[in-house]
Amino acid sequence: MFSLDTKSKDPIYTQLEKNIVKYINLGIYEKNSILPSVRSLACELGINPNTVSKAYKNLESNGVIYTVAGKGVFVKGESTLKNIHKIAADEIKTVLRDAKNSGVNKDEVIGIVNEIWEG
Repeated sequence: MFSLDTKSKDPIYTQLEKNIVKYINLGIYEKNSILPSVRSLACELGINPNTVSKAYKNLESNGVIYTVAGKGVFVKGESTLKNIHKIAADEIKTVLRDAKNSGVNKDEVIGIVNEIWEG
């Protein structure tokens, strides 16, 4: 279900976080949906359990998921989409600052945004 690219510059845990956020936005994981256990997801994906654990910890610290001891990891409720949008906005701001500092002009950025939105 999750797609991870071992050749990507993004760490596996970051890719996993993005996949989970995507599935929440698509409605695959709804409010209070249980996520796979760390161990089962690590086995399914063929990755280290610490990688899954790191992704879950990051998502939990960003208010996207929560853990119930002995029960599992669940998708948070109402504030989840707000938190997801904040995370995305922060990432966009970082990339835009880097682009600006690299000399990319505003019209180029707007062109890229339009290309992505329409594509």
